Amino acid sequence: MPDNLPFNILVVDDHALVREAFTSMLRTEFPLATVMSAGTCADAMAEAHAHSFQLVLVDIELGDRSGMELTTELRRLPEPPRIIAVSMHQEETFVTRTLQLGALSYVAKDAPPDELFEAIRVTLEGGSYISRELALKFVDQSVRKGIGGQVHEKLSNRELEVLMQLARGKSLKQVAQDLSLSPRTVAVHKHNLCRKTGLKGMVEILRYCQSNGLA
Repeated sequence: MPDNLPFNILVVDDHALVREAFTSMLRTEFPLATVMSAGTCADAMAEAHAHSFQLVLVDIELGDRSGMELTTELRRLPEPPRIIAVSMHQEETFVTRTLQLGALSYVAKDAPPDELFEAIRVTLEGGSYISRELALKFVDQSVRKGIGGQVHEKLSNRELEVLMQLARGKSLKQVAQDLSLSPRTVAVHKHNLCRKTGLKGMVEILRYCQSNGLA
């Protein structure tokens, strides 16, 4: 679908300033587009059921649930939109998993606006786009993985999210609040991720995440 035709786009981000900035920027660049926004997965799905969107920009880390989960739900709709993941996470595992779940493109949040516009145009046509800077990191991380391996690839999507939240110094209670989980569930995820990775304690978690671009 060429961007010189009318289309509907939904911006999903849990930060109001980011949503407003993206919405304003997209309305200027794509004057024929109807641009709407949502701050949670629940609101995004409500909008998706109420309106037909050709394109959805999804932040990977949302307040109520994971953007990866939202991507899966959106792809199950009778007329699924094309999805661009927009994230601050620039690690290979996130790119790979998000694309496997159904996103067509992945753009870093700190990429220049022109890259986002190009990703939108490519994605509307059914193509796939990855930010140039991300693509370079992708290659570098693939080389390093071939040398030493990355144990976090054994983790589920939720365990990976908990790992990164813990690496930011958050308590189990804070992680539970951010991911809308119970502290007990977060504790179980922490136990499982430590068992799978062999990491013992917060010092090892922090060191591992910093050395592998997860924190």
